[in-house]
Amino acid sequence: MATSKIYLIPGLGADRRMYEPQTRILERYEVLEHQKPLPGENIKTYAQRLSARIDTSEPFILIGTSLGGILSMEIARILKPEKVILISSVKHRGELPLWIRIMKYLRLHKLLSGKRFIDFSKSNIRLLITKRDTRVAKLLLDMHEDADPHFVEWAINEVIHWDGSADHRPDVVHIHGTKDRLFPFSNVKNAIAITGGSHVMGCTQPADVNEAILKALRS
Repeated sequence: MATSKIYLIPGLGADRRMYEPQTRILERYEVLEHQKPLPGENIKTYAQRLSARIDTSEPFILIGTSLGGILSMEIARILKPEKVILISSVKHRGELPLWIRIMKYLRLHKLLSGKRFIDFSKSNIRLLITKRDTRVAKLLLDMHEDADPHFVEWAINEVIHWDGSADHRPDVVHIHGTKDRLFPFSNVKNAIAITGGSHVMGCTQPADVNEAILKALRS
């Protein structure tokens, strides 16, 4: 029987390069790279536009990381994937940390441009550089260097205002690191725990993440 095609959706400030460790274990896949948001476009209509690039004439599976996971949940409202696998993401608004949820009302994120956010993220990445993490840190820095500031600014605002409900697709496979600082593990429910996994564990602990993905694909 033919293997279902897998569509991978990257996180914020990332691109197809972030999935290089995962593509080693997948047979048929396509990375849905981010595209420029249209004027006035929100995350739901953006997800609809992204979903148009999916071939629905055959069974397919969605894998999304961080922002890509949120988009996967929105696409699953439009199309009918066989399975949705989230990595370092959230299933609904209630799993977002409180500080992100209250930003909807405080609007402090409006003080930070996309470029400043990228520069801030790059500074944090540099703090992670050790002998063990040099290759991963360079990859993250390179992706942030190539990120579109306008898209980053748009995406941050959309995540802050995302109203994803908790009653959608209870069968989602959620893979999450116990040391995720952006989306704390204590906030998420029914997740497969990757011990010590950070928000970028797909790159830093690929063997553990890949094992969880393969198990999810076989289930």
